[in-house]
Amino acid sequence: MNSETKMRPVTEASHSTTTESLPEDRRSFLGIVIGLIASSITVVLGSIIGRYTIAPALSAAGQPEWADAGLLDEIPEGEPVKRNVVVSQEAGWGRFNSQQLVWVLKQGNDITVFSAVCPHLGCSINHAQKGFICPCHGSAWDAEGKKLGGPAPRGMDVLEHRVEGGLLKVRYQYFQQGADQKKPLV
Repeated sequence: MNSETKMRPVTEASHSTTTESLPEDRRSFLGIVIGLIASSITVVLGSIIGRYTIAPALSAAGQPEWADAGLLDEIPEGEPVKRNVVVSQEAGWGRFNSQQLVWVLKQGNDITVFSAVCPHLGCSINHAQKGFICPCHGSAWDAEGKKLGGPAPRGMDVLEHRVEGGLLKVRYQYFQQGADQKKPLV
């Protein structure tokens, strides 16, 4: 019995040491693996969320692009012509297109492109016998876009344009309504 008694404590002690150390090693390893997985998920989600929320705010959005307004040869001399231009805008994760109206006046080599948005409250400007008129509130402009009367605070807004290979291109912009001076909106 003496020999059994001596062996039993040694066997139990060595057995308990082995079983206790293995689970701690496994727990440490699993803790590290779970920590790495959680860190990876955080990095991936953070970069995706940052790309779609922070990056658009820091980008140079709102810069007007050149839009086609038609062939210059198709615009009659001395008479305003209404044209549709497609305006592209970046909005966070997407690019959106909208159609806007412009008035093009060609007099010899001089070309003037007016926004068809009334500077008063944003109604569409129409052509009249001696110039332009806003049907909503009665503002009127002459053929050169100078204010003749009505509640509009300024003349018609002139847009930047250029001709490339016989094609008229317009840089469409939105302007603040109700202001005495033309102020571009970004």
